[in-house]
Amino acid sequence: MKSKFRKMIIGVGLAAAALVFSGGLTTAKAADEQHPDWSKISWSPVQGPSPWKEWKFDPKKEGRTWKYFEELTAEEKQYWQIDPRWSHEIPRDKEFPLLPETRYPYKLPYNGEELSSLAESAGATTTMCGLQTHHAYHINRTKDRNGVVSKSDQICNTIKHFKTYAELLYGMKPGTEQGAFLVVLASPPEQAGVVQLSKFYKDGPGVSKVEDRWVYVPTLRRVRRFNGANGQDYLPGSISTMDDIFLRDFWKFDSKIIGVDILYQAANEKKPYGPVDGAYRQDGGVETYVVLNKYKQNGYYLSQWISWHDKKTGHILRTEQWDRKGNFKLVTEASLAAQVEVFGKLEYPWAEAMKGGLNENGNERRSFMMGGGPQEAWDVELDISTYMIPSNPSEKIPYDKFGPLNVYAGGEDWKQLFQPQRIENPFVRPVPVVNFQAKDFPAHPPLYRDKFAKYRKIELPAEIESKIKKEEQGKRGLFGAGN
Repeated sequence: MKSKFRKMIIGVGLAAAALVFSGGLTTAKAADEQHPDWSKISWSPVQGPSPWKEWKFDPKKEGRTWKYFEELTAEEKQYWQIDPRWSHEIPRDKEFPLLPETRYPYKLPYNGEELSSLAESAGATTTMCGLQTHHAYHINRTKDRNGVVSKSDQICNTIKHFKTYAELLYGMKPGTEQGAFLVVLASPPEQAGVVQLSKFYKDGPGVSKVEDRWVYVPTLRRVRRFNGANGQDYLPGSISTMDDIFLRDFWKFDSKIIGVDILYQAANEKKPYGPVDGAYRQDGGVETYVVLNKYKQNGYYLSQWISWHDKKTGHILRTEQWDRKGNFKLVTEASLAAQVEVFGKLEYPWAEAMKGGLNENGNERRSFMMGGGPQEAWDVELDISTYMIPSNPSEKIPYDKFGPLNVYAGGEDWKQLFQPQRIENPFVRPVPVVNFQAKDFPAHPPLYRDKFAKYRKIELPAEIESKIKKEEQGKRGLFGAGN
């Protein structure tokens, strides 16, 4: 299931018989060294130096949760296993020149480019809501600067033409269709039944094909074709761009690990990893790599963005963006402390992903890490917040009200799904009643102003600063320099 904080509306998706990667990353069976079976290559938790031990760092004693890479001791560098080079300093793959020399799922030490790639394989950007073909129901709320809350609830469906991230990277030719995304709007009422189908294509050297997009509008009872969007285009009515959601391939930008940090919350969840025993810090924190990213081409709408990647899984917990003028623009956070339905059983995506390897469907297990948990975003300039309400039992919403709430899809194909009579009648089940008002919105993501100040310039309009101070005093006190 997808995340990355969006509000969907119209316009809006691998030598021999056994080869073992060093570090115990994965085992892949290949026909021969020249023609590996990319669909059998998957990520598994790194079994290298100190994979599950706790970093010997006491934030309370140190007075901070973070360190620049340059500040790490020799022992700490051994623990974190960091390659501090920029992407452009890393040798390229001779067969796939856009990709790093070490092939997915990579090996320690990790560099920023590899972490960015791992984040995509967990379900970010180019993999369109994860690697899995799936159904999902999303409940979204948006609050504007005046406190007015609007909603956009959707049934999302994806069909993928690959089972592992390695297959997408190395097994598919640029320009070929990598999958399609269909979304049915369930609310607000005036947009209920609007359906969008988008087909996405893999980019490559000299190849950049715009998505194909069709929209069905109930009032017209017709399907209309629309022009696809550029990566820098905003989804209409949303604070997210097409790149944020679908199109920002990791090889298109320059990445570098600038330090490490411990996060104690994400999307206002005190345990963003859910009930995963033994894998995380005893004090409840999540150890993260902090990565600085810059686009390789001039004229991009972002001058930089910084992302916090969980050390255990590579999943992104937090992202900050700066516009082309260097102004602080957007902060987003994601948590996986929620469940999704996997083969009829409720599972926590984080716990399922850390098993590694392939599931019974032959798909990469970590591929739906982006789904299930609460997600929030805050556009600083516009002072607009979005929140994806976790579709889990804690919300006291019966699952039978969600329609096909399952990370695995059924046997339908696009011809079956994209039928007006199905869309307008049984396909859209009664929408869950979620009484979520302005007062229920979580506090804005904390700004952590003291962290990595060399790279993070945070200046906010006076009006926003005043609002934050009031919120800090009256709600949750999340905006201090501490944890």
